[in-house]
Amino acid sequence: MVGGVAAIIVSILFYLAAEKRGLPVFHWAFAGLISYYIPNFIWSLAIAKPMNNELHRSGSVVTAGLVGHSSVLVGILVAALVYLIVLRRKSA
Repeated sequence: MVGGVAAIIVSILFYLAAEKRGLPVFHWAFAGLISYYIPNFIWSLAIAKPMNNELHRSGSVVTAGLVGHSSVLVGILVAALVYLIVLRRKSA
């Protein structure tokens, strides 16, 4: 749920930034979604899931919950980098 809300917010922010610059808004909103979901998915499968399994085995449930949501943070950070490096420098 948290990841879905974050994806919607990222998409809206990319949409608004593209609109402000006179760029194709739906293309950039989709680019924001992709820049959020691909790193989120890779982090979740490659790092968070194995680490989460180990933490559950050791009984660290609270830490496992934080690690489980770390992919959301990674997705937001990568989307922010895409915004700063690519979209912010674009103009119509």
